[in-house]
Amino acid sequence: MSSKLIFFVLVLSGLVFIIIGTISIYDSNIAKPVSINGTIKVDDKDILTPIMDVGSKAKITLNGSIFDFTIYDPDKEIILSVKNRTNLHYSLVANKSGEFSLETENMGKNLLNIYGTAETKAIPLAFGAQMMLIITGIILTGLGIRSKLR
Repeated sequence: MSSKLIFFVLVLSGLVFIIIGTISIYDSNIAKPVSINGTIKVDDKDILTPIMDVGSKAKITLNGSIFDFTIYDPDKEIILSVKNRTNLHYSLVANKSGEFSLETENMGKNLLNIYGTAETKAIPLAFGAQMMLIITGIILTGLGIRSKLR
């Protein structure tokens, strides 16, 4: 291969990695609605932990069995707590930024149905993967420039 081709391939690849990593960082910091539909088995517990911004919304409907349901804000303060219910429809609008906790325990003898959506952002661990893309892009771009100088 010619040095010009190697230069262009490495620099272009590096720039693509940098662009994808940068866009991914931006996109993962925007809360998006995610489905929380599912079921909980008898005597089982489910904990949903959406990472929400101020004003983000979660809508949840529970039915089909007897349950306990609690919502905690990022400071672990209780927003809502209901016990021994068979039906619930609740809309949450986050008044703080951070990780909320929606804990549901099926206390009955049937499957408990969960329907709804919650706006959530990517977990902080995703940032490491995005930085790996950017660093890889910088390395490839550097190798391309080095190949041109030889």
